[in-house]
Amino acid sequence: MQFKVKKHVVETTKSEHAWNRWLVKTRGETAILLIYEYGVAITRAQDLDAFKAARIIPEQTDRAGATAEVSLRDIVASLQEEWESTFRGEAVVWQMWGNHITRNLDRSTWEALVKQPPPEYIANLLRPSDSSLHEHLSNLARSANVALDVVRGSMADYQQLRRDWEAFRRRLEEHERNLKTRRSIMQGFIQDLAPPSPSTVPDPFVELVNADDIDHAE
Repeated sequence: MQFKVKKHVVETTKSEHAWNRWLVKTRGETAILLIYEYGVAITRAQDLDAFKAARIIPEQTDRAGATAEVSLRDIVASLQEEWESTFRGEAVVWQMWGNHITRNLDRSTWEALVKQPPPEYIANLLRPSDSSLHEHLSNLARSANVALDVVRGSMADYQQLRRDWEAFRRRLEEHERNLKTRRSIMQGFIQDLAPPSPSTVPDPFVELVNADDIDHAE
């Protein structure tokens, strides 16, 4: 990026102090911000064309301006070298992936795009490689074994909990029996404390038999 004031391009290598002085000096004036796609070192159209020819535009193109077959083969080879340990696919699928990368006609981006995973529509046409499949199955087996160990540990905890519950249940039942016994004893004690009903107590005077008075008999 660069500033341009009154047709003059502002030097970008100013110190902080120089920038502060420039801001004060140009206060109230209109400054144009110039943004260069490939940096401030390329400011002229001729330089831009030369840079694109050297770094951006594919070295070989067909008559329509698309990437030439030789460049496409190089990209496909790079893709296979990068991803053949992960994916398997027909030659046409690798070529489709290569076309996906080279269609932007900016070869400065191709190397980074080769290292990125395939787009979804390409990934759906690829298959896991043997080594990748083996690794995937190994990971699944390890995960399954870990899950099995967790379940086994949970089962052991459950069995211990069940034994603890059975022991606790027996203690509860024994405690209930003790409480019932104490309840019976207390009920009997309370019944013994209650006085008998007067109607149930016999009158001793009624049961007395008159004896003959032999001492005063004539």
